[in-house]
Amino acid sequence: MGSPVASSPTKPSHTLTPAPPLLRLAASPHDAHLLATFAAESNIVRILDVRQPGTALLELHGHAASLNSIEWSPSRRGMLASGADDSLVLAWDLLSPNAAASLNGGAVGGAGAAVGPNGQGEVQGKGPSASWRCDYEISNVSWAPQSALTGNGGEWLGVSAGRGIWGVKL
Repeated sequence: MGSPVASSPTKPSHTLTPAPPLLRLAASPHDAHLLATFAAESNIVRILDVRQPGTALLELHGHAASLNSIEWSPSRRGMLASGADDSLVLAWDLLSPNAAASLNGGAVGGAGAAVGPNGQGEVQGKGPSASWRCDYEISNVSWAPQSALTGNGGEWLGVSAGRGIWGVKL
């Protein structure tokens, strides 16, 4: 079968071009110029500064499979959570100078490093600050709002995966 063809009564027929990969964006609630994003089928979270278009401020490597969800913490500046098909939820503290988490004695998802904006592979040693493994692929993560639950210490994430929902305390 041939390629799909767009038809119009006033324009000649032509072949449709494929759409670009889907991008997901999450705007920081604390820094209006910061966005976190990932592309379809990607395991890399990119932090963008809208004041510097065209280059990523940071690239966060830690997941071994495609990302499904990212969200900034509503209460902590520079804190981000991500969930992916590798069944991991990773929390990233972008303001911590030496954030690095391990899972079962090894690095989470491999290198777990941030790449600098020069694109030269400059490893800054920033990895996830916390991780949680689920039995299912993570479909969504959401930070719990300020409440009596969060007021008793700790931060909580709502995680949906498989047919369940979990509350995860960081």
